[in-house]
Amino acid sequence: MAISAARAREDSRGAPNLPDRKVLLDLFERMVLLRRFESIAQIACRKGETPGFLHLYIGEEATGVGVCAHLRATDWVTSTHRGHGHALAKGANPGRVMAELFGKADGICGGRGGTMHLYDRSVGLFGTNGIVAAGIGHAVGIGMSARQQGRDDIGVAFFGDGAANHGGFHEALNFAAVQRAPAVFVCENNLYATATPLNSVTLNPEIATKAASYGMPGVAVDGNDVFAVWLAMKEATERARAGKGPTLIEAKTYRTVGHHEGDPVIGTYRTQEELDAWIKRDPIDMFRKRLIEDYGIADAEALAAIESRIEKVVEEALAFARNSPEPDPATVRLHVFADPINPPAALAWRAVGETRTQGWLEAVRDGIAEEMRADPAILYFGEGTGERGGSFAHTKNLWQEFGAERMVDTPISEQGFTAAAVGASATGARTVSDLMFADFAFETAGQIFLQAAKLRYMTSGLMSAPMVVRVGAGALRSSGPHHSGIYHPVFAHMPGLIVCVPSTPADAKGLMKTALRAGDPVIMLEPKALFASKGEVPVGEHYVPFGVARIARAGTDITIVAAGQMVQRALEAAQTLATEGIEAEVIDPRTIMPLDIDTIVASVRKTHRLLIVDEAWAMCGLGGEIAQAINELAFDELDAPPGRLHTAPTSHPFAPVLERAMLVDTARIVQGVRDVIAGKPPVPDHWYTVGLKSAAPANPAPAPAKSQPATPASTTAPAASDDEPITMPFGDLTVSEGTVVKWLKAVGDAIKEGELIAEIETDKAVVEIEAPISGTLSAIDQPVGAVVPMGGRIGCIKK
Repeated sequence: MAISAARAREDSRGAPNLPDRKVLLDLFERMVLLRRFESIAQIACRKGETPGFLHLYIGEEATGVGVCAHLRATDWVTSTHRGHGHALAKGANPGRVMAELFGKADGICGGRGGTMHLYDRSVGLFGTNGIVAAGIGHAVGIGMSARQQGRDDIGVAFFGDGAANHGGFHEALNFAAVQRAPAVFVCENNLYATATPLNSVTLNPEIATKAASYGMPGVAVDGNDVFAVWLAMKEATERARAGKGPTLIEAKTYRTVGHHEGDPVIGTYRTQEELDAWIKRDPIDMFRKRLIEDYGIADAEALAAIESRIEKVVEEALAFARNSPEPDPATVRLHVFADPINPPAALAWRAVGETRTQGWLEAVRDGIAEEMRADPAILYFGEGTGERGGSFAHTKNLWQEFGAERMVDTPISEQGFTAAAVGASATGARTVSDLMFADFAFETAGQIFLQAAKLRYMTSGLMSAPMVVRVGAGALRSSGPHHSGIYHPVFAHMPGLIVCVPSTPADAKGLMKTALRAGDPVIMLEPKALFASKGEVPVGEHYVPFGVARIARAGTDITIVAAGQMVQRALEAAQTLATEGIEAEVIDPRTIMPLDIDTIVASVRKTHRLLIVDEAWAMCGLGGEIAQAINELAFDELDAPPGRLHTAPTSHPFAPVLERAMLVDTARIVQGVRDVIAGKPPVPDHWYTVGLKSAAPANPAPAPAKSQPATPASTTAPAASDDEPITMPFGDLTVSEGTVVKWLKAVGDAIKEGELIAEIETDKAVVEIEAPISGTLSAIDQPVGAVVPMGGRIGCIKK
């Protein structure tokens, strides 16, 4: 439903709804504070005292004040690039806010955030934000976090009319409504997104009515009438705290200044007549008149005394900012990561005890379950990861144990629920954002790179977003261009992100458990090709620290550095090379950031040769980074230049033969080692010189020698020529085998085409096997209990 601005104005004048005198005078005082603060900041900017942009809130004070009047210090607000008013209305210290605008050490963020990035944990200011719509989803997660921790605190998102056309708005509102999140969304509709009129970019400029699309109340209110806003927020706040879900408030208001200082106030996209009309409806002047004439609770002298007191406050704030010292340049590297980067649990010594053989997915599930039992505030967001158990069965049984409130099935809206994960994690409910495939991370890259990764630094270490972004990564059986990437060099490029690429079930579990106790956002890239792998996993508490490489195989003749599924290929290559008298040492970094370069250097000092093998592309990649690091740190130890093997610089093709041609396999690693030892290391042709010189023919990539088949072959003898084989179907990217659990027919039984004849259970489901043709069941090759590889034969039918 939408409540009109006219009705809101009518209600705001109704005496029966008036709060006590103190509340009304406080509303007036807060608006005056915002106005005078902004006016002083504007003058300082024009004098050149403040660096960077300055987006002023002048004219919109009634909205911020009316909304924040209902909030506690333990409620959180997210804001916009025009957020000084929200910060002050929420209770931030004016002197420290002004010092931040000046970029000073005593600023609210130590000078690291500035005008568009103001944070204050003590008053519940989650942050003004330089990215449009970025904070809306944070408020959703903030509300869900409070609920999970047993509090009735709420999250409130301020945003402009321009954000109402952004995907972040729609994804956040939909997710909030479905979850009945204790949140309030406040759109400050000042008619222009920068300089673009709202009615020119949407055919429905009534933003409050958009709430109906998501099943929540929508309230349109006069944003220049502070009491009207106060009334609307009162109802929305009570609703959110009572567990009835979110509300969208559209406050129709107007900025009487340019988009930023230096932007013309009129003449380009606004007229003088429009500006004059809104100035006549100035929120402070209107409320002053109402306090005196309509409500009769103050006279002009009393309000003038308030304004005089506020004038002293802002003058003191300006003096404080001017006198604050500049930040110490020596501190510029502080607060990128937690210090120490590893949680205590990961550093505690534990004796190696009993192990058991586990599959990758089972081991990681156990690790997640252990941490969720230890910390009841951990949440898990993902598409189909609840009752269904995930696309790879990677969350199987977690929903049954922890329930829908913690194992949250989300809409297909990676930006929305990852933003919520940022907000939840930063306010006490560490959250896993399961994006299914690494490729899908780019749907929400801004939340990962610009919000989660930067939060600790922007707040000088006072806040962080210790979330886990979990993805299936890497190539696997013709997944194609949109489901095969791994991208760890991209993530490792961003300061503030921890990047993990495990290669064994034990390390996958240990790194996940460490990530769920860490202080920073973690990207957990789990190679899909290893989901069906098994290995020895320690029983009980098991943590793997970040930044500590594993020596997967000792050797003396060459160092091979590989991560993820390339570790297994490197070990296979090392075994082959051993038959030639070449002993290769295989180093598994386990984490790409932090990178344990010391272990690699130590290995090279012993072997004097280096080959880096990486599934990601070569350009600006891990191979170049490690090779150059060795050149810088151990050049004199090298007996040959370092070599690099990478996936070919193309998108991932679908056809198996093309996919095999672009990927690094065991044979290429073996040859790469031989080439390094011969002094002719492999160099990726990733600069794309092909076609730049018309006379030079393109050199095709060398064909892989003895390419491995994409899937396991049947271990049984082929069927007779007149029999039709019955095989386990290829039904899933990450399932490599299944167990025969039932035969519905016996040898000699007549069978019709399409009739069910057997059942095979995989990690994900029970697969029903249908007869491929009509005939007689002539053989059962795999009895009940037998483990059958994908595509393997289980019997045959005689025509």
